Amino acid sequence: MTELYGLTKLALLNTAGYAKCVIPLNKSSSICAPNNTGKSSVINALQFPLINDLRLTEWDGHDLDETRKFYFASDQSYILLEAELPHGPVVIGVAGLGKVAGYGYQYFCYHGKLDLADYTQNKRILKYTQLFKELGEKGYAPYELKAQELNALLTGGATPFDSVLNLKMIPLNHAHDAPIYKEIFRRILNLHKLGAQDVKRFMLKVFERHMSNAKVDFYDVWQRAFEKVNRAKIELKALEQNGEAITALESMLEHQSALKGKLAAFAPKIDKALIDYSDFNDNKLVEITEQLEGIESEKVEFEQRQSLYVGQLREIERKRTQLDAWFSEFSTLKSEFELVNEAQLKAELSQVKKEYDALSHTLASAEGQSLVTLDFRIKDATKQIKSLKQQLKNLEYNLFTRMREDLSLKEVEDISCLLNHDIMTMATTGKSDITIHDETAFSELLDLISRSIEGNVAKLPGIDIPLKGLNALKMQSGDDKETIKAQINAFETSLKELLAQKEVAVDLEGKKQEKETLYQTVMSHEAALSQYAKYTTMLASIEAQELLLSQLESEQDEVEGLLSEVQNAVATIADRRSIIKANRDMLARQSARLAQVKSERIDHTLDFYSGKSTPYPIDITIDFDNLADLIHGFNKDCHELRNFAVNVSNTYLHIYNAGLTKFDGETDEYLKYQKVINAYHNLDNEQQAVERQARVALTEVAATIKGLREDLDRLRREMNSFNSGISQHRISNLKSFKIEVLPRKQLIESIDTIIATSNKLDNGDTLDLLSQQAFDEKEINRAKDHLIELATGNGGLTLSDLFDIRFVVVNRAGEQDTFDKIDSAGSNGTRITIKLLCGMLFIRYLLADKEQSKYRIPIYIDEAADIDPQNQQAIIETAYSFGFVPLFASVKPQVSCEYIVPIRTVSDGKQNWVDENDWIAVSDTESDLVAS
Repeated sequence: MTELYGLTKLALLNTAGYAKCVIPLNKSSSICAPNNTGKSSVINALQFPLINDLRLTEWDGHDLDETRKFYFASDQSYILLEAELPHGPVVIGVAGLGKVAGYGYQYFCYHGKLDLADYTQNKRILKYTQLFKELGEKGYAPYELKAQELNALLTGGATPFDSVLNLKMIPLNHAHDAPIYKEIFRRILNLHKLGAQDVKRFMLKVFERHMSNAKVDFYDVWQRAFEKVNRAKIELKALEQNGEAITALESMLEHQSALKGKLAAFAPKIDKALIDYSDFNDNKLVEITEQLEGIESEKVEFEQRQSLYVGQLREIERKRTQLDAWFSEFSTLKSEFELVNEAQLKAELSQVKKEYDALSHTLASAEGQSLVTLDFRIKDATKQIKSLKQQLKNLEYNLFTRMREDLSLKEVEDISCLLNHDIMTMATTGKSDITIHDETAFSELLDLISRSIEGNVAKLPGIDIPLKGLNALKMQSGDDKETIKAQINAFETSLKELLAQKEVAVDLEGKKQEKETLYQTVMSHEAALSQYAKYTTMLASIEAQELLLSQLESEQDEVEGLLSEVQNAVATIADRRSIIKANRDMLARQSARLAQVKSERIDHTLDFYSGKSTPYPIDITIDFDNLADLIHGFNKDCHELRNFAVNVSNTYLHIYNAGLTKFDGETDEYLKYQKVINAYHNLDNEQQAVERQARVALTEVAATIKGLREDLDRLRREMNSFNSGISQHRISNLKSFKIEVLPRKQLIESIDTIIATSNKLDNGDTLDLLSQQAFDEKEINRAKDHLIELATGNGGLTLSDLFDIRFVVVNRAGEQDTFDKIDSAGSNGTRITIKLLCGMLFIRYLLADKEQSKYRIPIYIDEAADIDPQNQQAIIETAYSFGFVPLFASVKPQVSCEYIVPIRTVSDGKQNWVDENDWIAVSDTESDLVAS
């Protein structure tokens, strides 16, 4: 018995609501659990490793973002496949990368058996970032794979891992069939969505390498093919109806040819004359320039002399201006100081300065003192003056001298500390201030007071008075009279100043203004004294200044005469220069005239030499005097030629607008016009050409749709072969099954009509589409209209538009049924059988013949309880015969399978769990009992 290879286990870890799930893939299995428990989630997980392109997957209406989050919510989520291959076991894994990576995932693979213990450590699932280290320590060599690399490895394509990995378990005939294989495999995992249109689409995809895969926009094809014919018909009609315009075009071309010949003869002559004139003009300009340079040299010399004399006159004028200002100033000073002397000015200045200094001193003293302080000082000074005057008056006979008669000086001074000092200076003789009535009693009093003073303390009855710190009166004697007088004078001077300060302090701002006025007066007197000194100096030099003025007037007259002579010479030079410049200007005008007519030349925009040109028969002579007029005439001829070109172009445009456009692609204008004229002279040949184009157009249309017709024939042959291959296998509970290709009759007839008519034309028949009497025109038009209508509605004709499919089923009793739609088949078992057969047969067709019998591919059948056990057993056998392993899903276990895989819950129903220990092997006896 041939050993079979392929997937053996599917395992889920921490994904899709499963804490753990392990199911067999190499034996038919019944996955059973209540509805909405996660049966489909397990099978759909196969899409990640086996389809590995989310764009081609199906998730029961959930979007791809939801799906990634559902299966790979963390970096500890795994979908794992174990496969047994000719070279040994391999593991293919899909690992979640977690929320941080946007719920992405990573493919990986290594040689070895699948052991879920390799994915845990201390009863915790390993993170993907730790997995490779753990696998490496256990002797595995894991590799990370990209989706396209895994896809190539599974289907036998080339990858960078070919030397270390071999995962081929889907041996496709062609690696580029992988997308259609994935699409069919996805539908096998979701059989309830497989319909007749899917089968038709798969059929076209599976057999497309044998087809042209053409898509024909029939309207566009017909229009493009017959557009040429219709345009040719319009061209022929335009040619017939515009004979007068074509004749006029031919006449204009003859006149244009003659003018081209003339202009072609003149153009090189004019170019040569312009070169010669340029040399003549350059030489003449050099001569004039040399003359002007000589005159300019003379002019510069005279201008320099003129500039010198003008400068001298300006200097004389400047000096005269200074002298005039001197005499004006002297006159002013004389009128002011003629009757004044220096002593008088100095005396007035001295008096004003004194007043200013006194006021300044008083202000300086008063500004730092208040009126209260000044009043106190004035009062104190007044008191001091009064005291001193009293001392002076009573210098020898006062109370102090009287007390000295009885007491020592020290005793008198101690007592004076207790008395007012003015009392001590009062007189005691005559009509004095103090009267002593009893000398003895007064003496005893003094003695008593003197004895009461001990140690600088006066101990009087009832009071002790300390004398330390009190001032004793120092009484002058008669010898001090001059000193007292000096003190009186000093106090009186101080009093006078204090009174002045008080006066200022009362009106401080007014005194400041008065000080400023005095200062300005001082400045005025000082300025007057300075101006007087200047006046005396100028008075001494008046005669010298008058002599200098006379000399300047004489010098001015002399220089003005020399300047007049130079100016006359400059005027003569200007006349000579004007004559030379006039000659230069005349030459410039001539050159400008030539430049103008030269700039008006348009011959460089015209073509004198292409096309037809008639040689000019007259000799041409040119001189410089008539060169500008000659070029002007040449330019007029050029404009006339251009107008000819415009008229010719307009005439052609009239013919073109009338519908004759087929010669417009000719790049040579003359040749284009000539072809129009020749066509007009050969109308019969043009009509025959249009007839040939009509035959070619129909042939082009037929050739375009012939490919579609041939594709249909090839598809029918391929499907006949395909159906014959099906009959070689046992087909579930059916006797036979086939998929028929049914051509759409009217569409095929329309295509065949056009192709058949084209074949007749190729065999020599004629088709005059220019006339309204074509022998099969109505039939062709009906076919054309039908094809255009269908192609326009479908956006173009494809092979898919040419046929429908039908499923033909013969049961074991020999009864035949046909179905246009799979879901219209009678029993649920029949519908599932048809869907399974279509999917399995198309996948089998994509597999290489030599390898397809070695590998088994899982298929999924949901709601399996709706299929009776006999049909279940037939489906299992049919699947095995075609290389597939069926997985049934249902609420209750189906004992037709080799394994029953129940799904249970853990963690209080929060997660699902399936362990290999949960698998239940169904014995052959149980199966036979069910079958009976």
